[in-house]
Amino acid sequence: MTNALAPHINLWVTHEEEVVLSGWRIALLEAIAATGSISAAADQLQVNYRVAWSKIKEMEHGLGVALLTTHIGGSHGGGAELTPAALEFIRRYRLLSAGLDEWVQQRFAEVFADL
Repeated sequence: MTNALAPHINLWVTHEEEVVLSGWRIALLEAIAATGSISAAADQLQVNYRVAWSKIKEMEHGLGVALLTTHIGGSHGGGAELTPAALEFIRRYRLLSAGLDEWVQQRFAEVFADL
């Protein structure tokens, strides 16, 4: 029966009970870093631009730091890049979450070994 059962873990960090960091939010920041654009990152994550922008603003408010430097359009187009603070939050979140999936898999195997 254990072949049909599989554990999953979702880690998020809150500030005053509001989510400020999660796997999805970190993926959004990483997509912005990779594409140089909030719009392109939103497309990559298959969400509306407004959703992406809203999540960025929620993170910035909760963390108390700017996460992006944005550039308005024009002849060269607009864009966005991560601030050093954003890069540091990504690094720390990745350190915090590293190994959690493996630990959950191991723990699951121990707890559900008799099934």
